Amino acid sequence: MSKPTAQEFIAALRRVEEAGDVEAMLPLFAEDARISNPTDAQPHAGTDGVRKFWDAYRKSFEKIGSRFHHVVESDGAALLEWTSDVRTAAGLPTSYDGVSVFETRDGKITRFTAYFDPADLSATPDGAPAHGGTQRSREGGYGTVADGRDVMR
Repeated sequence: MSKPTAQEFIAALRRVEEAGDVEAMLPLFAEDARISNPTDAQPHAGTDGVRKFWDAYRKSFEKIGSRFHHVVESDGAALLEWTSDVRTAAGLPTSYDGVSVFETRDGKITRFTAYFDPADLSATPDGAPAHGGTQRSREGGYGTVADGRDVMR
């Protein structure tokens, strides 16, 4: 079995973002995959963890579309630089930048990590930047932990 390519991952992500089709991601991931981003206290594990991660991601926004600026692939890994343009659950338009890295083994993604600054998703209700970021929102599937950081549920 060949490894999932960055383009296959991007195609599955488009299905998640445009149609909420979380199941499109599952065939790309190993049964023991670990998946996370900066808002997770610990990585999600296994097929159920992958499903929960992508479901929470999509439900965090009323609308989302990601643009990929740079993609690098090797035999066992891929790196994708992106910007996600979103409309939060509260209806606020914003965008945030990040990098996703995935590792593969035996034709499946075994580890996926997205890197971004969670503060970039914060804004005041009038849309003014908070935490020194650009226009961001605290709404839309993100909760707040005791220290005030936004976290995806």
